Amino acid sequence: MIRTAFFAAPFFLLLGVLGMKLGWKPNPDLDWTVALPLWTAAHLAYIIGNLAMLAVLATLWTWTRDAARHRAERIAVGVIAFAGLVGTVAMTGQMVIDLIVGFRAGARSEMSAISRSIHELPGFETFFYGAVPALGLAGVALLALIAAARRQMPVWPAVVFLPASVSIGTGITALMIIGGLTSCFALPAMVRPVPLTAPADAGGVAVAP
Repeated sequence: MIRTAFFAAPFFLLLGVLGMKLGWKPNPDLDWTVALPLWTAAHLAYIIGNLAMLAVLATLWTWTRDAARHRAERIAVGVIAFAGLVGTVAMTGQMVIDLIVGFRAGARSEMSAISRSIHELPGFETFFYGAVPALGLAGVALLALIAAARRQMPVWPAVVFLPASVSIGTGITALMIIGGLTSCFALPAMVRPVPLTAPADAGGVAVAP
């Protein structure tokens, strides 16, 4: 189940990016019977990807919490995980709001007015469309680096995922696609069948591999 989440999260997020950036955005004249299913499918992919990313976040938090060397470190990784949780919830909420906008609209031209009416609700713009959603990938990236430093995973996927997450957050189509593709390699590589830490012998002494 955990391994599936590390594969599914980047895959479905990339599908959402491709659908919106290469399908929806450059084709404003698409017939609504095609445009709405495209909008819906892309946002559903985003939602599935973000839900899987919650499982990734929870796993990384567990690893880093268990590997923490003192109470302050456990608190620190808990704060990072909570920030990531808030960000991922905000991003998922953004996708749900966009789905509602699409379902309420009878044409693409009607979407802006519907979206504006929702954005004007107190706090909605700041929480769902401001900087908060970016905390999701930031939390995953930071926990991955900490987990790698504590030998809970290989180092290279944690290092590679950091610029990938930044690229996705830019909103620039080419960088988002590159970041998404990179994440499809980096995130699954974080999962290992056995710990990297040295095993212990019967007396509890670590044995060098």
